Amino acid sequence: MKKKISFSIRTYVLLWSAVFSTVLALLVAGCSYVMTQRYLRLTSRQAAAGSTQLLGSEIGADLDHVKMFARWICLDKTVSDCLGGSGGSRPELVSVWDHLNAELNAQPVRSLIRRVIVSVPDGSRFLQLIPVYDTVNVKNAPSVLMKAPYFDELLTADDFTWAGLQESVLSPYYRKKIIPMIRPIQSSTSTQVVGWVYLEISQDLISRRLDNFTLKEDESIYLVISNHGYRYADGKFTDAVVPEDAVAYDLPGQDWQVALLPSRLELRGRSRFYLLIISAVFLAILAAGLFMGHILRQVINRPVTSLIDKLGRIGQGDFSADPSIEWDNELGEIGRGINRLSENVSALMEKKVQDEKARQELEYRVLQSQINPHFMYNTLNTIKWMATIQGADGIADMSTALSRLLKNVSKGSEALIPVEEELRLLDDYFTIMKYRYGGTIHLEKEIADPALLSCIINRFCLQPIVENAIFHGIEPKGGTGTILVQLHREGDDLLLDVTDDGVGMQPETIRRVLEGSEPGPADFFRQLGIGNVDQRIRQTFGEDYGITIESEPGSYTRMRLRFPVCPR
Repeated sequence: MKKKISFSIRTYVLLWSAVFSTVLALLVAGCSYVMTQRYLRLTSRQAAAGSTQLLGSEIGADLDHVKMFARWICLDKTVSDCLGGSGGSRPELVSVWDHLNAELNAQPVRSLIRRVIVSVPDGSRFLQLIPVYDTVNVKNAPSVLMKAPYFDELLTADDFTWAGLQESVLSPYYRKKIIPMIRPIQSSTSTQVVGWVYLEISQDLISRRLDNFTLKEDESIYLVISNHGYRYADGKFTDAVVPEDAVAYDLPGQDWQVALLPSRLELRGRSRFYLLIISAVFLAILAAGLFMGHILRQVINRPVTSLIDKLGRIGQGDFSADPSIEWDNELGEIGRGINRLSENVSALMEKKVQDEKARQELEYRVLQSQINPHFMYNTLNTIKWMATIQGADGIADMSTALSRLLKNVSKGSEALIPVEEELRLLDDYFTIMKYRYGGTIHLEKEIADPALLSCIINRFCLQPIVENAIFHGIEPKGGTGTILVQLHREGDDLLLDVTDDGVGMQPETIRRVLEGSEPGPADFFRQLGIGNVDQRIRQTFGEDYGITIESEPGSYTRMRLRFPVCPR
């Protein structure tokens, strides 16, 4: 059969300490890692949100200046009256042109507006302002512009609408993109549209802000104009879709959005730094757990080893108490229990040895009383017949009684017999004692219930009691005496009371009688002894049974034999 593998308590302590500390360290490290990742992403997005908000605010402010200038043109009475007139003289057109140019020069975004065109609806009459030196003056600008795909959409919109970044239709060689703005001009006296205004805004309005914005290595900046997405890099805008994880900022009052994709490299670098810290915390917790396991192992190891050593010594027969294992803790309680157990085992073994000695002594005494009983029995029978022939009835009675006693001694080894049979043995014994004491002693019996005669009791338990009554009670009295044997029941117990009216017994005498140390004649049943009878009853039926003695000096002595009611 395969031997089952077992682990010591020390191994379990170390193992569970390692498991607990590892799980705790992993839990702390895992929670810390998740929290730091969330914190890093949150701070990264918060920083990106702040940057995009600042950038969007700057771009929005520039757009507001352009829109304010466009609104001024649309609402200016001089411009609307010029467009709504029948023709307009040259001095009038020059005056309006100067008026527009003066307002344009006053704008903070003047350098970002490449071209301004104010025209009647059909483009037959128009004014063109070119504030930037590299912008080409196009003679038929309104007719070219009116063919642009975004012209009608921007002109008829309810408010400022954006067409995104476009190639300039009026400056095809201009490498950068422009932002077209077109709004209708109404009459100053009615809602009639008398013309329109076109502003060609350079992409520098946006790019100059983006160029001043410092991007990390893998960061990207995006711009959304009226659902048109662009990615800005190296001074150029390219069509692109804004990533979902980009941080976006909507410009207030504009259909524009600025988005920033945070740096993943920076987040990864910070993550590695925090991961190092978490790893250090993990190792510290693990080391603390292992150290705690080592401490617990040392705390438990010494007492457990001492307890095991003590149990080993007990197994080898050393039952002496060991005060060193009685610590002031739970293991000390176990140590005290082991010491008590050791002492109890030692006491039980000592008692067992004493009981064995007593048993051997009893067997020896019984053997002494059984010397050639058959020979004596046959001899007594011969004496009985000779006494009967010669008419010596007393000798015959004594010989008969003694022969029956010897026959009972020799005929079997049953330790338990019925009460009735024990009383017959008592009658034979008392017959001998009656002749011995010249008829000065009498035996009476009271049977409360004849059914009790069938209960079993120890063989030869009454004869030593009666002998003690004669020896310690009646004989010292110096006169006649009576011994009363009473058989009755008390609950589930069978009681045999032997009472004599002799001189009584002192408590010390009672103690010596029960111990078997009281001196007396070396009669046959005296060798058995009352203490031996008491011991046999207790060994047979238990410690609740046995002999008790009640005596009053000068009056009486009662010996009570208690048995369980056990019918045969």
